Amino acid sequence: MYKIVFTVMLLSTLFSCAKWEQPTDIITSGVIKTERIILIDEFTGTSCPNCPAGSTELERIVETYPDNVVVMSIHSKFLAEPVRSVDPDLRTLDAESIEKFLGNYLGKPEAAFNRRLFPNKSNIRIGRPDTWINYVNEELQKPVEARLKIVNDYDESTRELKISVTATALINLDFPVYLHVALTESDIHTAQKNSTGIIDDYIHKHALRKLLTPVEGDFWLNSINKGEITSRDYKFTLPSDNILWNADQMDVVAFISMEPSQKVVLQAVEQPVK
Repeated sequence: MYKIVFTVMLLSTLFSCAKWEQPTDIITSGVIKTERIILIDEFTGTSCPNCPAGSTELERIVETYPDNVVVMSIHSKFLAEPVRSVDPDLRTLDAESIEKFLGNYLGKPEAAFNRRLFPNKSNIRIGRPDTWINYVNEELQKPVEARLKIVNDYDESTRELKISVTATALINLDFPVYLHVALTESDIHTAQKNSTGIIDDYIHKHALRKLLTPVEGDFWLNSINKGEITSRDYKFTLPSDNILWNADQMDVVAFISMEPSQKVVLQAVEQPVK
């Protein structure tokens, strides 16, 4: 039941969170064999008592399909204020932009699966974490349309990160294709509210730190023919911080999508910064 509610170079409120009742080879993890890699946007927050249960369900999905899902945990303003003043603040303007881009929501925890609006659903974001695996299985049964590859070059001394994303079309993509690139960070320790109180040392994973492209993506090509290979490069300098922006715990996430009005993600990929 729900209670309603940097620089990049190219080359709220007191509501309650949603409640729920308890180059790649063929990937063979889980129960579905596929090269398809889907994007999961997890909407979460440190002040959301039900979000740890949602994250636990998501980690079960990652364990089932370790090579077939890429997760971005979106700490938008809603229920994401740090529990204690000494905790790192995981809220970002980019997280807020994604929340607005994907449209209406009922609460947290919720997740989007390839940013698809599923039949008989009014929102892209879906609650009931115990049902999330069903949407993952549905997406993984769709045909793979492209392969993505990330090559990173990180300079320890300057903290400059160079990123090259390459896409190979496996079918004719006869529509505009948009590229998205983001940075996520794991192993972030904070206090976290849960259903019984506060977890003093909770470990957050996949937290979105920065979008290197506009929220709707960078326009890439009007169409891509089967077998065509295309690349795009980005640069970003990681800020220096005592807690966050630990390059050893960060990943580059890339995915391609249809045009912003449709939003649907075609393929995703993830690669450690180092």
